[in-house]
Amino acid sequence: MLDRVEIGLPGALLAWVNYLSPEWRERLMPGRSQWGEEDYDSIWSETSWAGTLDRVLLLNLRIYLLDDLLPKVDPMSMASGLEERSPLLDDALVDLAFRLAPGFKVRGWSLKRVLKEAVRDLLPHELLHHPRKRGFGLPLDRWFRHDLRSYAVGMLNRTGARINEFLDAEAVRSFLAEHMGGQVDHGHGIWTLLTLEVFLRQEGW
Repeated sequence: MLDRVEIGLPGALLAWVNYLSPEWRERLMPGRSQWGEEDYDSIWSETSWAGTLDRVLLLNLRIYLLDDLLPKVDPMSMASGLEERSPLLDDALVDLAFRLAPGFKVRGWSLKRVLKEAVRDLLPHELLHHPRKRGFGLPLDRWFRHDLRSYAVGMLNRTGARINEFLDAEAVRSFLAEHMGGQVDHGHGIWTLLTLEVFLRQEGW
C-alpha cells in the first residue's frame, strides 16, 4: 500500500488495512454510503489534541481492536471452549501506556520496547529478539489462482451468487478475472467476498 502514502494520515492507514482499494470499493458498490470512512475520519478528528503516534494508537484502539481483533478472538475462543482474557487491555495498563513519551514506545524499528524490558528476566533471549512477528498468514494469492480457483469462481462468479444482490455482479467478475490473470494480487479481497457469500447463504439473505 505504499502507493497510498501520499494520501497522508489517516487515509494511508485505512488503505494499509483495507483489502479493497477505493476504486474497487466504488466499482463493487456504486453509490455506496460513505458512513464507514466518515466515522473513521471523525474519530481521527477527535484526537487533534494528541501527538501523531498517540492518534494512530487511539484510532487502532477504537477501530481495529474493537471492530476486528476482539470480535474474532471472543467467538473463536468460546467455540473452542476457552475462556479468553486480554491482560494487556487492563484499564490502568492502557492508561499508563498512553502517558508514556513516544520515544519509549517506538525507536526506529524497535517496537514494544517498554514491554520487552518489563519481561526481560522472564523470557528467553531468542524470544525477545526474534527478527519478526509470526502471524497466521495464508497463501491466498496462490490458492485462488490454483488450488481453490474453481471453488472461488464457482461460488462468486455464478448467476445465483448471493453477493449479486448487494454488489455489482459485473464488477465481481472483473475483480476475479484480474486476479486469475495474474495482473494483481486480490487474494485477501476474494477471501473477503467469499466470507460475505458464505454469511449471506447461512443467514438466508
